[in-house]
Amino acid sequence: MPTVLHMPDSGGTKERFSIIVGKLYATIAMHKASFPELVTIERFLDAPLPEAGSDEVYLERLDEFCSYLHQQSVSSYLIRHLHHNLCADVDALKNNSFTFIQEEYYIILPK
Repeated sequence: MPTVLHMPDSGGTKERFSIIVGKLYATIAMHKASFPELVTIERFLDAPLPEAGSDEVYLERLDEFCSYLHQQSVSSYLIRHLHHNLCADVDALKNNSFTFIQEEYYIILPK
């Protein structure tokens, strides 16, 4: 089970969105050579975010990521694991608790 980090309430949704997306990119960069299915996810992440100042835009985009990963997870344990950890952070953000998974990556494989 991953360790959690309790983030202070400072920092808005946009900043927390950036942390979550940064962890997704870091996870993909670390593992895509071994798991080519992650390349498709990277392309999905690269879709431009509409320019808007509202928190709802960021939350909707995170929901899109979770839905997309859920669809992709049907045939891949790795994607299911990624989906589970991502959605834990997204749910925490939505509930303003933001108990954040501490690792820099959403997937940590044993060496």
